[in-house]
Amino acid sequence: MDAEYKPIPLRCVLMTISMGVLLILFCAGPACTHKNRSFMFQVKPVTVLPPLAIPRLTTPQESSEKVPRIERPPWPPKESWLMLLKNSDRAPNGKKKSQEESLRPCRRGPIGPPAPATHHSYSPVLERKKLHHFLQLLSELLRRLNGERTEIHKYPLTLTPSTVHAAFICKLAQSSALEQGVQRELRQYQQAQEDGSFNRGAGLNLTIGRYTAPYSGLYAFNSRLNIGFQEHSPLDTTSGFLRAQVCIQSLCQKHLSLQQTSQISGAPHTLNVHGVLYLQEGQYVSVFLENRMSYPVVVEQGSEFSGVLLGQ
Repeated sequence: MDAEYKPIPLRCVLMTISMGVLLILFCAGPACTHKNRSFMFQVKPVTVLPPLAIPRLTTPQESSEKVPRIERPPWPPKESWLMLLKNSDRAPNGKKKSQEESLRPCRRGPIGPPAPATHHSYSPVLERKKLHHFLQLLSELLRRLNGERTEIHKYPLTLTPSTVHAAFICKLAQSSALEQGVQRELRQYQQAQEDGSFNRGAGLNLTIGRYTAPYSGLYAFNSRLNIGFQEHSPLDTTSGFLRAQVCIQSLCQKHLSLQQTSQISGAPHTLNVHGVLYLQEGQYVSVFLENRMSYPVVVEQGSEFSGVLLGQ
């Protein structure tokens, strides 16, 4: 009783029971007979197959007959480019969409009116209407500030033109004969009395036929000379010419002048001289006629000389 008691481990008990069960099954079962045991330990013969040989690749024998080679003509650059565009997946002028944009569902919104077209071209009519509307609003504002009664204008306001300070028109008072080979300054004018005539400012001397500029600036001049012939002049002569000039300070060769040259026959003719000259204050202009014909001519009564100040 004094000896210390030690319990047997559980694994040892389980191992002993397992070995006993296996020994009973091995000795007492039908598989433990002498016949079966001999069958179990009998070795069966195994047939060994020879190893398979690896086939060798041989080069094909060249045939004596030669295959004709088909030569294709070279493609022109234009046709090659067109075929490349035709077989290409993307459009030549379009932008390639990304994969996310192609997979994104297309949502159509409500169909509405089209957007107004944008025009960037300049329209003078539209600009004039805007200017008139602005002037109308400005005038109404000034009238309200002055305490006057405002009125609604049915039509847009018009711009007043600038005032012309110097202008004239005159005509020859009598006919004047001009011999061949002579250059003469035309004189003896008179004021035009018909409707439409004008005379602004001073500076016109009708007796000597000169106009003195009252202001420095650009002047537009016009001279219309009616040319006739005397009774004894030949009608079939066409040699020579007539030259009409508007000269500054009577110096047609030194200063710039307006001139017109014409070759006429025996029939009545009209010489027109017009243009723009710059005059200093105090300078004068006059009309000259030079006859280079083989017979005398006549400057008829009523020939005109006019001018107007354009600006400084």
